[in-house]
Amino acid sequence: MFRVIVFVAVFAIFAASLELPNTGFEAEMSIECLGCVCEATTRCNLNYNCTQGLCGPMLISEPYWFDAGRPVIDGDNTNWSGAFHRCVTDPVCAGATVRKYMAKYRQDCNGDGRIDCDDFGRLHYYGGYKCQKRIEGTQYWRQFMECRAATNQLGGQFR
Repeated sequence: MFRVIVFVAVFAIFAASLELPNTGFEAEMSIECLGCVCEATTRCNLNYNCTQGLCGPMLISEPYWFDAGRPVIDGDNTNWSGAFHRCVTDPVCAGATVRKYMAKYRQDCNGDGRIDCDDFGRLHYYGGYKCQKRIEGTQYWRQFMECRAATNQLGGQFR
């Protein structure tokens, strides 16, 4: 539990440096929620490369990146070879990719009448067309909920 609290605090400091243009809904996914998605996905391993087409600490696929509008790191070009890999292995660009994906597929995945961090966690795991699937019991969801509980202790706001 202590490791999760330390991670969330460190990630929140790092993520605060994310300067994402506020074009609408992506601002609704809090930094704390983004951190918990990262924690649940790879324990936010910033050295994670690729496996089975999923890359970086958020395990982003190329179709997911396309759906998010193909963001790139500063100075890169979305049409250059390797732009996908450079983005999703960069924590700032990967975070921007996830937030833009959430903005595009924003929906109430768990049927509780609101759109919040639980929905974003489900959207990231299952994608925009299958987020209503049962997620409870997966390792991802256990880690996600553990992170959320730790962040709530720190007073985090989960959108």
